[in-house]
Amino acid sequence: MATKATFTLSSTGLVSDNMNFSTDATLTQAGGAVDIANTSGLARKTTASTAQYTLFKADEYTSDRSNKLYLKNTSSTAAEYFTVSIDDETIGRLYAGDWALIPWSATGGTPAAFSVTFASSWAENDTAVFDGVTITLGSTETTAAMVDLVVAAQYPNWTVVETSSTVATFTAKDSNDLSLIEEGAASDDYVVTTAGSGTGTVARTVAPVASANDIKITPGQSANTVEYMLFHE
Repeated sequence: MATKATFTLSSTGLVSDNMNFSTDATLTQAGGAVDIANTSGLARKTTASTAQYTLFKADEYTSDRSNKLYLKNTSSTAAEYFTVSIDDETIGRLYAGDWALIPWSATGGTPAAFSVTFASSWAENDTAVFDGVTITLGSTETTAAMVDLVVAAQYPNWTVVETSSTVATFTAKDSNDLSLIEEGAASDDYVVTTAGSGTGTVARTVAPVASANDIKITPGQSANTVEYMLFHE
């Protein structure tokens, strides 16, 4: 089913003659032949301060496609506004009742990544600590089992995969996380504690490059409500 956007502009005082025109567009995927496939769903966010808020992260969407962003300031107080930005680049302000439909390239960054190579012998209750998560070994764990445990854990800011029986590779969930995890066998960021001879050696595999394309708003007053929805592929 086609998704259409219609814009109507009428005015009796903006120019010397009355103005009244309307235009519409069918929202399609890149190339213009297939209807837009997905939306984030219509949502509202009420702010609690004048801090900057991120509505959409570019890393989470396909870049350089036919994405469209709808925003509306739901306030009825004329002086209330919020500033719309793509990362740190200001687009402009939306005052009370204003709305906008804009294209968005959703160009993501490059998330940081590093590997940990596990070796030698491990003992019961040896640990590996990272991102607030502690892995504790049982009595019969081997190096390969250590990797399995590390990969099975859930980390708040990183994903992890097993790249070999002795190597786990971590990737940041957000390219704007510019953490450069300390490298080597005695890393203060990835901490291995062992009563045996086990080691966990950290090596950086990808240096991060931040995304400069996240959709953000900055309220001009503490409490305001923005209505928003993303149409995306």
